[in-house]
Amino acid sequence: MGAIILGKIHLRWCDKCNLPVLEQNVCGICAGRTREVKITPPGDARPAFDSDIERIRSLIDSQFGGGAGSLVIPEGRIVLLNKAPDIDRMDEVILDGEVVGAVRFSLIGGDKFLLRPPSARVLAKHVVRGWVKIDPVAAQAVRNKSASTLAVGILDCDPDIKPGTEVLVVENDGKPVSVGVSKMTSAEMMEHKRGTAVKTRWIVDEGRNQSSAKPASWDDVVAANREVMSRRAAEAKQFINKMVAENSLPVVVSYSGGKDSLATLLLVLDAGVKPKLMFIDTGLEFEETKSNVTQVAKEFSLDLIVESAGEAFWKNLAYFGPPAKDFRWCCKTCKLGPATQLIQKNFPEGVLSFIGQRAYESQQRAEKGKVWRNPWTPNQLAASPIQKWSALHVWIYLFSKGANVNPLYRQGLERIGCFMCPATDLAELRKVREISSEYDRYQRFLEEHAAKTGKTDAWLKYDLWRWKHVPKSVLEELGSVWRDEVAPTSEKAGPQNLEFRSTSGYSPCVEGLSMEGVFSKALPMAMVSNMLNIIGEVTTSPDGNIAEVRSITVFAEGPVMIKAKDEKELREKAAVLKEIVFRAVDCAGCGICLGRCRNGALELDGRIKINKSKCSHCGECLGPCPAVKFREEELSI
Repeated sequence: MGAIILGKIHLRWCDKCNLPVLEQNVCGICAGRTREVKITPPGDARPAFDSDIERIRSLIDSQFGGGAGSLVIPEGRIVLLNKAPDIDRMDEVILDGEVVGAVRFSLIGGDKFLLRPPSARVLAKHVVRGWVKIDPVAAQAVRNKSASTLAVGILDCDPDIKPGTEVLVVENDGKPVSVGVSKMTSAEMMEHKRGTAVKTRWIVDEGRNQSSAKPASWDDVVAANREVMSRRAAEAKQFINKMVAENSLPVVVSYSGGKDSLATLLLVLDAGVKPKLMFIDTGLEFEETKSNVTQVAKEFSLDLIVESAGEAFWKNLAYFGPPAKDFRWCCKTCKLGPATQLIQKNFPEGVLSFIGQRAYESQQRAEKGKVWRNPWTPNQLAASPIQKWSALHVWIYLFSKGANVNPLYRQGLERIGCFMCPATDLAELRKVREISSEYDRYQRFLEEHAAKTGKTDAWLKYDLWRWKHVPKSVLEELGSVWRDEVAPTSEKAGPQNLEFRSTSGYSPCVEGLSMEGVFSKALPMAMVSNMLNIIGEVTTSPDGNIAEVRSITVFAEGPVMIKAKDEKELREKAAVLKEIVFRAVDCAGCGICLGRCRNGALELDGRIKINKSKCSHCGECLGPCPAVKFREEELSI
């Protein structure tokens, strides 16, 4: 996959102290020169916690023999993980200032440790599994031409090798030659069949001798980076004070329970500003996250303002189906709706919200800048003092403060958010299943949904609910499994979705242009009539089955007639009518539109209702709405 450049890669290494140093050419402990660490962009490296290290060691043991994991990752070393672009998940493992390998998650096979030259050099004389021994002539050819290992040059091999096994190729004396992936079984290799036995991924050169590398602790890392972090924190606090001085608005920190919002909160407090703490409980939060929010508010004696989506997600699942990367209705109903209501109730004149957004998280966040307004929450002026910080900047700052960090990070999660977020990769979802007590409830829904809509077992197994349109790269990764098991089947008939079809043009029966159309099913006229107040004063028939407003007539059975003076007006009226009817029929009760009404005419009681006595028919409440259109976009609240 192509490199994703979201900012400068700041990672450097002090070989004398054997620890990472950010940005600086000189180590903050020994004053020795540092060197650049070459990692894959975007280069947002983070600490590997004890649970991460144990998981990686266990994986290496399973592939290359007992004890191999501790040889590759000895005790007392600083280990970093850098997420690299891949179909699902790949983390580069950084130790002693080098990428020693990578943990790649295969959709079918699960986690594998991919050797790099540094780990191959360490394991060469100790490897028990996944080894292939070749003759000197073959070794020379592999090294000189960066060639793959052919079967004819193999002297011996691990008898359990299968196609796809990660392999370390060595000479007869145990000297490492290359690492790669097997293309044959052990038996086929030893039969000396023609063709490639091991496809080379890396040639193993002499490299640096790290056998005497110095142990280090995270306290040492904090000390080595004290100067750069002091400068970064000072710049952030200056930005915070400038935003507060220039905007006479109440100040909050939008706290999610994650590392970035915690760092932002500590910076705001260090800047001498005591904010309120704003937390949106999506109804999909980990228990650990909710506990962390409460603890942090109590620790700093901050007013905690919480708005909860309650059961909004579960109530809307049956209609909308599973949320997906390209169908994120859950963000609007569970996050934006409550956020809009919170701000409208507590900060009707506006609020300055400091948010832990970072450019390294995504292209969209990189393009936002440090200050922005979200069209969904116009009363909120958002600002990020850590926009240009990498994850390692954040972690070193938190370690230096002895911060109360969400314990989920130490359990192996990279990001903290909704437990079943469709943006989560499959590798992390498997960890979530072990941690979250709520996931069983979601899994039951998925199983019921699969049964109703004709999905196969593989749709569940590989969590393909995370897309409406599964990417080509994912289908290719699944290969024959997709063709044999996951190929789409005809879905069972479900509730008819609301659709609108029409014809338009000049009509001899009406003055000017008209459009005759029909909605695909009968309409709930009480709700439709109420919502039509958005565009004008509504009149209804005595039985309530017909409603009229501004030359638009709607019938309970679904037909409509629209009249206009020209095509432009006709199209505009049709678009507004469709939006209003879709809102009336499919309102999710998220409350996003509440903040757009200046007259307080919108009321929320399970769903939106218009108070006709207050409505000015201005139409300003129209706009982004989950019932009308779902857009794939990242959201910061």
